[in-house]
Amino acid sequence: MRYIVKKLKKLNDPRQLAKVKHPLYEILTLCILAVICGCTSSMQIYYFAVIREEILRKFLPLENGIPSRLTIDRTLRLLDPCVFEEWFNKIMVKAQKVTRGAIVALDGKRFFTERTAEGSTNPLYIVNAWCTKNNMVLAQQKTKEKSNEITAIPLLLRFLKIPGAIVTMDAMGCQKEIVGIIQKKNKADYCIALKENHPLMYKEMTTYAKDCLLDISLSDKYTSITTTDKGHGRMEVRTYTYFHDLSWFHDLNKWEGLAGLVMVESKRTIHGITSVEVRYFITSLLDVESAATAIRSHWGIENRLHWVLDVTLREDYWQTEKQNTAANFATIRKLAFNLLRSFDPKLPINGELSNVLKIKSLSLVPKAFLRFLRSTNVFS
Repeated sequence: MRYIVKKLKKLNDPRQLAKVKHPLYEILTLCILAVICGCTSSMQIYYFAVIREEILRKFLPLENGIPSRLTIDRTLRLLDPCVFEEWFNKIMVKAQKVTRGAIVALDGKRFFTERTAEGSTNPLYIVNAWCTKNNMVLAQQKTKEKSNEITAIPLLLRFLKIPGAIVTMDAMGCQKEIVGIIQKKNKADYCIALKENHPLMYKEMTTYAKDCLLDISLSDKYTSITTTDKGHGRMEVRTYTYFHDLSWFHDLNKWEGLAGLVMVESKRTIHGITSVEVRYFITSLLDVESAATAIRSHWGIENRLHWVLDVTLREDYWQTEKQNTAANFATIRKLAFNLLRSFDPKLPINGELSNVLKIKSLSLVPKAFLRFLRSTNVFS
């Protein structure tokens, strides 16, 4: 936390410095604390600070009082989201160490920045890098639309220091350039979904997998494991089959580190009704156990990050006409999320935090977290 505030003070202020009454780091710190408590607009952040000014002065100088709602909004509108995003990524590189074998999931998320009578508009896409072991966002990259994830992923990977980790992605990241960056620059392994966006490769790989399973003489070409999950009236049986002989694949040398193909057959039975789904993945991993763990762990980015952003931090409720403001708020939410997770990975981030305007104290902020802030003396 001390390091974060120290770096906030060095963040370039886009405003006219001669007219500035409220330092940039004070405004951003107020936003972070307010978002931790569930605020979803600059107006709520303002009221949050006004109600708690006496307590906040223990952490911040606030020499010119609480910044107005317009000041908060204008500052976030002027702040370059690319600069703020890059600052966030560099902070996380320093703050987080990714251990060998950790799963780093990359996935894009869309949310709307403006709501009109006709419906939500101006979608904003952000690709996140999520470490399933640390339960934290390692980096993010804003894109204009989903198709631009292909160009955003290489930019995101350049911020990550993940030697020995395993990068997982959906089929959007199944590109020769991306695989090469993961292997050569990041010194990491990968497990990436293969779908029909590569029609020829998909047809060749799936045909090979089916032929191997049908021909008993080819049983030495693959290994399999099966897992079973039960609970809440649902049972799912997953069979992971790893095909390690890809010497026949004519483009093998073009896919850096490609070692095997994984087929996942999922049989779900819910209230007596069974459905079957088959998925395919290319990987640089050398055994079926590691591949199965990576594939299963990838969904943590949906369950433990995107779900929290949507349901708890109410990301789609942050409606603004300004793309800069929306992008900067997205970075603030990730920073607030990471602060809570870094203090205690098991700390629940529940919906009760959103009811901040009905109380007149910081009681909804975890008391242990406030003691942590006071002990570090970072705002003095």
